[in-house]
Amino acid sequence: MKNTIFSKDEVNIGRQGEFDYLKGFFMLFIFLIHAFQATMSPEDAVARGIYMFATMSGAAIFIFVMGMGTVYSKNAAPKTLCQSGVRMVVYQYLNNLAYVAALLLPYPFVRGRLSDAGMQNFRLSVGIFLQYTNIFFITGIIYLVLALLRKLKMKPVGYVILGAAVGIAAPFLYGTPVNVPVLGYVLRLLVGEADFVSFTPLYFLSYALFGVAFGKALRHVADKAAFYRRLAVPSAVMILVWWAFIFGKYGADLSEMYAVLTASYTQPDLFHVAASLSHIFAFAILIYFIDRRGEADGGRKEPQNPAARQLLYYNRHISKYYALHVPVYLAVFGIHGYEGFQSYQCWLLALLSIVVTGLMVRGYNHVKKMA
Repeated sequence: MKNTIFSKDEVNIGRQGEFDYLKGFFMLFIFLIHAFQATMSPEDAVARGIYMFATMSGAAIFIFVMGMGTVYSKNAAPKTLCQSGVRMVVYQYLNNLAYVAALLLPYPFVRGRLSDAGMQNFRLSVGIFLQYTNIFFITGIIYLVLALLRKLKMKPVGYVILGAAVGIAAPFLYGTPVNVPVLGYVLRLLVGEADFVSFTPLYFLSYALFGVAFGKALRHVADKAAFYRRLAVPSAVMILVWWAFIFGKYGADLSEMYAVLTASYTQPDLFHVAASLSHIFAFAILIYFIDRRGEADGGRKEPQNPAARQLLYYNRHISKYYALHVPVYLAVFGIHGYEGFQSYQCWLLALLSIVVTGLMVRGYNHVKKMA
């Protein structure tokens, strides 16, 4: 029987709208989770549950789609990827300056009433955010790696093999001390552990490599609906296996489960990577079948639903939203004397950040368009 799902030619070359929606949707989770984390506030049960759920996708979505995007982008030559990598690393440290500025601005107005805990939190936060590495940094480093692999003309199967190898090797390389000035510090950012290292490129490189391989395969998919129906089966099985394992081992102690999922989120082994990818596929497949109208003409029409339009807007300007939302939290944290909030206040703070960052991003884009 002739295979009608795949084509020898690259036929699926338009925007993959389900992944655009997926990135935009998870920006909402980021707003909420960071409202607690940035203000050193204890999560309530609902926020903890959401966070445990989000650990199975979260940053992995953005890095996987970034890898996939290098296959779909018309500007993904090795030189361009290198430039993007350097630019993202620079963005990280410019963003750090914004973080520190947001922490410092309230200080003159609140220093007279700071508690010992508030002063300790202030000093700790400034020290961390001066050297902070997060999504921008790991994206930049991974762009540089992908530029090298593209220059070497790596085959799709090579990305899969290398992605699996990195996933296996990462736990053995993590935190390896290198007692050489400067070099040791740089390697700490790439494969090491420190208070100011949120994610390491070492652990998230697998997602990008698998993303490239998936993107190369997806370009040859002639019948996307049939392809996704088949992909849904192993994805669902993997998800069931993962949660059966997690609840079977830690279900009697939700606090331990939370700690394990938190650690494995930033330091995923190959099992976690496979489970995360399965979650990403399941979400994308669900979105695809909900919104199949976006498949017309290989592209996507702007949806009429305002919520859907906002999700796509988040996706298009995700870097701006990501860069701006944390300084909003840090400024409010400083006004509050650098002390944590109650849970309901963090939920309100997340809503405030959604509104404020929305105004800033749309305002910036409007001014840029007018210039």
